[in-house]
Amino acid sequence: MKKLLIICGGQSTEHIISRMSCTSVLKNINKEKYDITLAGIEKDGTWYILNQTQDDLVNDSWLEGAVKVEDVYGLLRQQEVVYPVLHGMYGEDGTIQGLLELAEVPYVGCKVLGSSVAMDKIYTKKILETVGIPQVKSLYVKKRYDGTLVVVDNTFDESADIADSVEKELRYPCFIKASNSGSSVGCYRVDEEKELMPRLEEAAQYDRKIVIEECVDCIELETAVLGNDDPIVSRVGQIMPHGVFYTFESKYEDEESKTCIPALVDEKIQEEIRNYALKVFKAIDGHGLSRVDFFLDKKTNKVYLNEINTMPGFTKISMYPQLMADFGITYSDLIDKLIELAFDR
Repeated sequence: MKKLLIICGGQSTEHIISRMSCTSVLKNINKEKYDITLAGIEKDGTWYILNQTQDDLVNDSWLEGAVKVEDVYGLLRQQEVVYPVLHGMYGEDGTIQGLLELAEVPYVGCKVLGSSVAMDKIYTKKILETVGIPQVKSLYVKKRYDGTLVVVDNTFDESADIADSVEKELRYPCFIKASNSGSSVGCYRVDEEKELMPRLEEAAQYDRKIVIEECVDCIELETAVLGNDDPIVSRVGQIMPHGVFYTFESKYEDEESKTCIPALVDEKIQEEIRNYALKVFKAIDGHGLSRVDFFLDKKTNKVYLNEINTMPGFTKISMYPQLMADFGITYSDLIDKLIELAFDR
């Protein structure tokens, strides 16, 4: 049996999603194959060894019977492999991946570079522009350390006239997204200029870097990538949000939001998306797994990249394990495969 450390929680806005994902992982992992230690990170950064008899880590009682970890680095060094079921900042952005590299322990998921690049929407866009991945028009807004919001152009010159830039380059409606956030946290639709600055200030509470994107009347499509050197790509799934767009609430709380596999779009478009997904994964130096999300313009049938997630949700309703199941890989076998891939590189 391999000594496996599973980590959940974390200090990001997606803390609770991590605990939801970890609950599903624990219910589906083959416990006869692994000597499991379960660790939880509180929002204040404190690490605990958790009681594995809990049915649902989402409960407020998740820390009952937990033991505080006094030597985190020592805990990591004792493991044969680590599965960081962590989403968002400090879990999916290269931070914990760097710690695991220092500890010289294999781990599930992308390495430091791929994780950090994919987490930052601004720099994902810049890198993927070089390999011809189509993306909607966007602006980069930064909150300076003096609190001023400025728009940053392609030569990194700054201007305080954000509203003028939006009017000239994007127009309304548009979407505002915190660059290093996920699960639609820090994401807002802006329908008119008077909403722009208040929403930018809200997004700036989650990250200093903010993306403003043009609004496209679209279908939201996702596909799953699995592997290292020769990754496989699943069929394409379709998101059917209940509401204007796929918010945190519609993802995890609204039972009227649906997913469909395969997507209800032309097979040629699905193949185009799968090819783009593979190129995106390779361009960011992906390893292990990623979910790659796209928009399909309803009017033009043009495909645009939305984002790449290097540690996608693993909850019971999450698209990544559903897409892999559709591919013929059960949830339990998927966990085994991810752990095998951690040892391969």
